[in-house]
Amino acid sequence: MFAVITPPASIPNPVVVEATRYYEIKGRHEADLVKEMNSKGYRSGETTYWGNTSTQVSWTFEVKKYPGHPCSVVNPKVSIHITTTLPHWNPPAGTSEVVIKKWQKLYAALQHHEGEHGQIARDEGNAYVALMRGHASDDSCERLKAWLDDEGNKIRQADSGKNAELDRRTRHGVDEGVSISW
Repeated sequence: MFAVITPPASIPNPVVVEATRYYEIKGRHEADLVKEMNSKGYRSGETTYWGNTSTQVSWTFEVKKYPGHPCSVVNPKVSIHITTTLPHWNPPAGTSEVVIKKWQKLYAALQHHEGEHGQIARDEGNAYVALMRGHASDDSCERLKAWLDDEGNKIRQADSGKNAELDRRTRHGVDEGVSISW
């Protein structure tokens, strides 16, 4: 009886786990909404943000040589965890339509901006998958692992400043409509 040993199948797409957390705000007037978002929003040091996206991207793999085949990537896993924090508001009875429409516009802009942060994490995870798909085997296991580790570190370093750059470029979303100009 002979067993056929073959290299692993394809590199799977990233596993993406997303969650949204909400903090409740109340109020009927613009100033009340701003005050509550400033007091209940996501805090980082002395600064409060009306929305926040926290991401964690991880990738792991092993390398293994199969008889008659080059060294290959085995057990590849890319995980992307995205947690977004946003305000939640149910307009109380008697709230003006003007305030409700302004809120809807602000909230859509906030969701869009936080979605951009989430997309940065998705792009990073997809880059790891593309990296492994593009170089899934080599004659040397040591060279394959070293190359993937080095290129993966380059991806992480390149992506590490993208969230800060997004916030700098958009003034934390203000230029995208995350502001109240009432």
